[in-house]
Amino acid sequence: MTEALTSEKLEPGRQLHLVDLTLRDGEQTAGVVFAQGEKVRIAKLLDEIGVRYIEVGIPSLGAEEQRCIKAIVESRLQARLIAFCRPEMEDVLAAAACGVDAVTLSISTSDSHLKKKFNKSRQWVLERIVKATEQARKMGLEVTASAEDASRTDLDFLLEFYRAAKQAGAARIRYCDTLSVLSPFRAFDDIQTITRALGLPLEMHTHNDFGMATANALAGVRAGADFITVSISGLGERTGNAALEEVVMALKCLHGADLGIPTNRFRELAEYVAEASGRAIPIWKAIVGNNVFAHESGIHADGVIKNPRNYEIFSPEEVGLTRQLVVGKHSGSHTILHKFREFGIDLTADEATEILALARSMAVELKRALFDKELMYIYYDYVKERAGRK
Repeated sequence: MTEALTSEKLEPGRQLHLVDLTLRDGEQTAGVVFAQGEKVRIAKLLDEIGVRYIEVGIPSLGAEEQRCIKAIVESRLQARLIAFCRPEMEDVLAAAACGVDAVTLSISTSDSHLKKKFNKSRQWVLERIVKATEQARKMGLEVTASAEDASRTDLDFLLEFYRAAKQAGAARIRYCDTLSVLSPFRAFDDIQTITRALGLPLEMHTHNDFGMATANALAGVRAGADFITVSISGLGERTGNAALEEVVMALKCLHGADLGIPTNRFRELAEYVAEASGRAIPIWKAIVGNNVFAHESGIHADGVIKNPRNYEIFSPEEVGLTRQLVVGKHSGSHTILHKFREFGIDLTADEATEILALARSMAVELKRALFDKELMYIYYDYVKERAGRK
């Protein structure tokens, strides 16, 4: 079990919740479309690992999307199912007809969007969120009031927006870093100000244009956010969202907050979503990429052979991966000795040194690490060459 760094632990008993957006924001990734069966399967996988809030789609997209949402609803999952809506009566009615438990009512709040996108006033925003929230509540739907482009919104107006939604019956508010302009420091300051002023559960929704989606989400958590929007592998608009697996493992390993998620299924989820979305998992992808536990450097490989914790903060089994000791240009003799023991061959130190030189030469020529069978070819040639010397 991975121990958290003591200085980074969250307060004991803190209840944190994931809101997964793979089926909504994930499918908004340019060129990505999930078939109905894929949507249902992804929802079931999320439900199986204990994600209790799933944003399942956008009813206003039409009949096909509504059929997909209804199919997920009919799967009788434990998770609360949420539809993403504009604050308009027809959207709320369509969501209710699909049978979801809740709606996210999303509207732009920044002056930039109001002037350049809608040509509307702040008062127009307040009136729409209040009316739609009241309508949704009358239909028995739980409401999250989502401020699109919150990170570029005047903070005083943002507070006014959230207060109006709260008064109208919203259960939660969502802070969206739509353009990914937050830094973790500002995220902490803004979220602390909002949560202290409102006393209403807040969702952090972050994008990854500067590679800080997970960092900004965690900064929001430390400042008081209890809900974090995530997606499998970070799939989402443009550069994506905070990745579910990154948030869960960072909370567990760095902040001492175990959400009870079976993390050993992370690679399985990532592979399924990669196949369904047509978006391969980068080998360097944090938490679930193949290279997370691949070691080539001689110093690193030697340290891992002696004790994996020398260079691994958590074990590969915890996230559904396996460790790889790679033989390449930067490998050392300890890796050669270890690899050949796996093949059932015990080398002497001198033999390992000589085979290492041959392996490094081939790796440079091929511009990559070597396959196991290539190591064996080197070994057989080496044995034959030594026999010829005698």
